[in-house]
Amino acid sequence: MKQLILTLIVFPCALLVSWAQPVSIPMAAGRTPDGIIYFLPKTAFRVHLLVEKQTYQPGMFARYAKRYLHADGIAQESDIQHQIVGFEMTQVGLRDTSKCYALKLKGGKCETADIRMSDDGVLLAVNDEPLPLTAHRPFVPARKPHVVDGRQFLNAETRAAGSMAKMAQLTARQMEELQERRQLLITGEADEMPQNERQLQVMLAEIDREYQALRSLFVGTVSRDTTEHTFQLCPQKEMQREVLFRLSRQLGIVDKDDLSGVPYYITLEDLYKTDTAKYPLVENKKNEGLCVNVPGRVRLSFFREQQLLKTFELPAAQFGFVEWRDAQLLKRYVTHLQLHPATGAVVKEQADIPVKK
Repeated sequence: MKQLILTLIVFPCALLVSWAQPVSIPMAAGRTPDGIIYFLPKTAFRVHLLVEKQTYQPGMFARYAKRYLHADGIAQESDIQHQIVGFEMTQVGLRDTSKCYALKLKGGKCETADIRMSDDGVLLAVNDEPLPLTAHRPFVPARKPHVVDGRQFLNAETRAAGSMAKMAQLTARQMEELQERRQLLITGEADEMPQNERQLQVMLAEIDREYQALRSLFVGTVSRDTTEHTFQLCPQKEMQREVLFRLSRQLGIVDKDDLSGVPYYITLEDLYKTDTAKYPLVENKKNEGLCVNVPGRVRLSFFREQQLLKTFELPAAQFGFVEWRDAQLLKRYVTHLQLHPATGAVVKEQADIPVKK
């Protein structure tokens, strides 16, 4: 007898749907003498932020930057500034203690069914492998570049100068000489020319390195550190411009009630506003069927004060409803079922139905 894999495509209005009577809670999920006790998930959202901290340190010749380098707007004091440089949203499933159900595994194919649940008892799959949830990849900071101290390149004449103004003047002259030397190398007019192209590139790179180090004595240096911050929320109703976090220019992420930070708001809209009255609800008196989530869909919008930053439209279990699948399908055939780990929705449903010759 051959086996035929039949994929069941079912539409919500054509299903036997129920708010199936949940098991009294709290109860421990897992196997029982008659079957299993399991939970369905509710959907949590995780906001992953990359916050960059910029630290500015003025150079020792900052006050002379305009005179010798014609550089305007060079700050004379050190400064710290935080800004958001990355924004990502992911979903995870959390056990919903209001959705605890019992499934009887007596008779037919049910008795040998392979039931897969998460560590906290959320139903993931039946006779199939659980669907993997794409994990968020944590931010890994890059190696910081080595900061060259320009003072190590000051020549003997500059070091011996009697005033800061004179040192700045001599340093500016040293920078001009470096630029002249670079130009002579490029045009092939230098007294000591490199033997090949590789040596030329090495000499030019060393000149550029020294020049930038001396320039930093005028314009200062900026160092950057990036850190990741994660906020998790599991809303049960719509939200209107609620403060998610605050960002302080000097301190970075601060508490919601810390007025030193600029507020970042979240708004959540229920897009479907599911009305279960239009579905043919069937009372699950015997509680022998399998319950799964039919998630709703929400729109999450993030604002910096009045400025819209990001908008996401995602499914969410707690904004939908629960449907009941007749246990006869599980009893008669080996049925393969996969649920989405973040929403509890059916992703795959197949039955191995024998084909008679």
